[in-house]
Amino acid sequence: MAVTVSNIADPLGSKLIIDADSNATAEDDVTGASSTIIYAVEITNSDNQTPVYTKLADTGDATSGTTNPYDMVKVASGSKETYIIGTGLSYGNLSFWTVLSPYTFTADNTGADDPPASPVQVKILCT
Repeated sequence: MAVTVSNIADPLGSKLIIDADSNATAEDDVTGASSTIIYAVEITNSDNQTPVYTKLADTGDATSGTTNPYDMVKVASGSKETYIIGTGLSYGNLSFWTVLSPYTFTADNTGADDPPASPVQVKILCT
């Protein structure tokens, strides 16, 4: 069977953000743009014995334990998850961080700003 390779005139995403060691310290305004559309998120939590929560915020200045995330992705221990957002998810300034707790605020749960024990890799395909 023949293989066909086609050029894509309008690629889905123009930026690939990679954070090899996402933790409780927020990566702020990662695209440097005032408007961002996320099309895919891949999170690798292969080295931790606990689930992690990567939180995405629509702000250029996020702080773990105090910033309310716009979205959150849970990844089980020892696994990798990929989420495809076909129509895209719009953000203004995109910031993200990874912690051990699904809670947003340290007032609700002291683990809301606890980092994972081992590195977590986060990849985001966006504009």
